[in-house]
Amino acid sequence: MGEMAMELAHEIRNPLGSIELYASMIEGEFAEQIVQSVRLLNHSVTNVLQFGKPIVPAPTRMSVYRLLEGIRAFLQPIAQQKNIRIATECDPDCFALADHELLHRMLLNLVLNALRETPTDGTVSLKGQVAGRDILIEVEDTGTGIQEERMARIFDPMFSTSREGCGLGLPIVKRIVESHNGMITANSSSEGTRFLISLPQDMEVLSEPLTCSR
Repeated sequence: MGEMAMELAHEIRNPLGSIELYASMIEGEFAEQIVQSVRLLNHSVTNVLQFGKPIVPAPTRMSVYRLLEGIRAFLQPIAQQKNIRIATECDPDCFALADHELLHRMLLNLVLNALRETPTDGTVSLKGQVAGRDILIEVEDTGTGIQEERMARIFDPMFSTSREGCGLGLPIVKRIVESHNGMITANSSSEGTRFLISLPQDMEVLSEPLTCSR
């Protein structure tokens, strides 16, 4: 089943690339919506592909501020549809030694979940800061929260707290964090959910075993 899913994901990616290319040549709001939808669907396909592969970061010195702002700008159209505010708070001089693409994918999963669970007129907050020898990244929403009995399983593959979820996003988030030798914690209440990621500034690249059973 895993091999079939990965093969199917590869097959889906090719026409998605063509759709995005032709839509980007058209002007207008509808064309922008098509491009945005294709990119989000491509993100879901990437989750499937990433789930079946080992994660090995290619770290470079990167701006955490630009990372958070990039996520905010990318997901702003989705947030506007629900009248949700995406707020970022980070020192422009906050830098990390990490894989920008992987951290972007990690935050995309977290913030998409937050937008899905946050009601209209809510807020999703992204924060980044230096804390000693670590970089702290926080994603917090004003949703209804996750039930206590489900909290222990949120990082389990194929487990989702939402009917719209497929149960791959948070396991991949955890794998990306751990591949950077970092830690992720979560807490939730009726007032919202908060994820806190701690990454060392001087990371040692950790290679994963060739398995998708984690």
